[in-house]
Amino acid sequence: MDAIVYHSKCGHTYAYAKALASELNIPVYSLREGKKKLPKGSAIIFMSWVRENRIMKYEKALRYHLVCVVAVGILPPTEERIGAMIYENQLYSRLFYLPGGIRKSRLGLRNRMLLKMIESNLSFKLLDSGLKKEETLALDAILHNLDYVNLKELEPILSLYKTNADEYVS
Repeated sequence: MDAIVYHSKCGHTYAYAKALASELNIPVYSLREGKKKLPKGSAIIFMSWVRENRIMKYEKALRYHLVCVVAVGILPPTEERIGAMIYENQLYSRLFYLPGGIRKSRLGLRNRMLLKMIESNLSFKLLDSGLKKEETLALDAILHNLDYVNLKELEPILSLYKTNADEYVS
């Protein structure tokens, strides 16, 4: 494995990328840095945030050999959502989905508007039929700029890498 390459909007993906790189003892680069420092075809873990089931900048990471893709978002990691992300992004690599958070001050107008729509949908669902625990956490994150980054969520990725370490040596 050559590196971890990430794209982060609010810093949650960066926090995961930095911690994972430290655990695996490999370099970590932003997508922009990676383009300068890594040749095409390098074996990487790509990490990015999610908007409407779209893994942001995924298409730019396709210049590399993707060992796995790590998506970071605020909505619950349901089978439907993960399936939609795989379909929407046409993923052929293994996908991991980790809890992130919100920092509205770092979002542009379009993303703040999308968050407002999600907030409205979850609020109406709360009033109408109630929310699942995961949906409540997402609504809280949107309303209060919460951070759900939990480094223990990296364990399945670490386990995959340690189990198959010989395959990923570059």
